[in-house]
Amino acid sequence: MHWLLLLLLSIFVLPDTAGAMDAIGKVRRERPEVLDTSATVATRYGTLQASYETDFLEVPLNGVHSWRLSLQDKQGQPVTGADIVLTADMPEHLHGMTTTPQVQDTQTPGLYLVRGMNFHMPGYWEVTLDISEAGSRHLLRFNLIVGENQRGPDRKGADES
Repeated sequence: MHWLLLLLLSIFVLPDTAGAMDAIGKVRRERPEVLDTSATVATRYGTLQASYETDFLEVPLNGVHSWRLSLQDKQGQPVTGADIVLTADMPEHLHGMTTTPQVQDTQTPGLYLVRGMNFHMPGYWEVTLDISEAGSRHLLRFNLIVGENQRGPDRKGADES
């Protein structure tokens, strides 16, 4: 009898909550009412700061483009030689980008080039940087609202990588 109750519970009650998690454990989250969409973020204690910029006034919707990513330490000095893994996800939809952005060093200290950014759906995106440098690991997150009031980018400036 106990197993029957569990079965009925799993069929009629749990789907509403269980459906909020995908196969690898990501949890669906709604967009926060107050969202910091700054292009500059820092770790909690300010040990590392990251900023991004693009060639567009707004982050483009459905257009492959590049970011210039700047890293600075607590004293404002450029952070060089960092290993950076960038991921972008839509917490409301439980999926990420259709591309795999690649991060590479540039000749300018503390400046990294991110190729292959493509926000293919309008809405709330979280871009996470997993940064390893000088024996330390940092996680930083940019919050973006992409394409809710715009069309695709002018392809003239878009990166084809």
